[in-house]
Amino acid sequence: MATLTLAGVAVVSPPVGDDLLAVLRYGWTLISTLNIGGAADVAVAGVAAMVFFVAGLVSGLSGFAFSAIAACVLWLLPPLQAVPLIMLLSACNQLLSVGTLRREMLLRHTAEREGALAYIVGGFGGAPIGLALLQALPTRTFAGGLGIFLILYGVFVLFKPDSLRIKLAGWRPAIAVGAAGGIIGGFSAFPGSMPVVYMGLRGANKTEIRGVTQPYILALQVISLALLALTRPAIFNAQFWLLWALTLPAVLLGSWIGVALYRQMSEVNFRRVVLILLIVSGISLLAKTLI
Repeated sequence: MATLTLAGVAVVSPPVGDDLLAVLRYGWTLISTLNIGGAADVAVAGVAAMVFFVAGLVSGLSGFAFSAIAACVLWLLPPLQAVPLIMLLSACNQLLSVGTLRREMLLRHTAEREGALAYIVGGFGGAPIGLALLQALPTRTFAGGLGIFLILYGVFVLFKPDSLRIKLAGWRPAIAVGAAGGIIGGFSAFPGSMPVVYMGLRGANKTEIRGVTQPYILALQVISLALLALTRPAIFNAQFWLLWALTLPAVLLGSWIGVALYRQMSEVNFRRVVLILLIVSGISLLAKTLI
């Protein structure tokens, strides 16, 4: 009989191959040494999975705000570990939603609807600036200011007359808004805030908002991850990939449930949910300034 010790508890197992024992020991070592809260506590990985489940649910329902909810894990993980993980899980979440709602997604502008391509072009220019902020500069003041803006905007629009809208539209403002979102997304993993605010002020419906924001968020998360992989490859170590594998199922389950709820939601309720989530996003960014 072979004896395998996990976290100080001896478990008697039948004879197994040396290779399998080595894999089990290595896997347990990775799990038990995850850099979470400064302690080797596997239970915290479960807490992170629950946070990501809620983030996936919210994102599946609204098309954005995954990072706003997932930012809670910054209380458990250092920013340079948490932000890339949030980016990768957000990209996986968006892949599921975009695939499920692919008929509502639109890249190129048409006579009837605005496309996401101009926003993505702007975002590609803004993302490197945001990543530089994440890696080199203190961003608490900027994050706090953005958080306050989102809170005030959400509260204002919840109570403003429906007739109060802006008419500024076209590819130029879309590129500018995309660039602003890229900067924000680079240091906070939350690029969708600016397109959502801008399109909300223009009175876009839920299909138009999702058709732009979801491809935009997916593209920005992918480019940000690629830039991080090139400049800081050490971030994507074995611990990172293990934590991603442990939390991904929760994200996908939450996203699937959220998309199902979205299909049954009216335009009015969708707008309310979006505004409430923007307020939550602002609170989340303010909370990050305290870490």
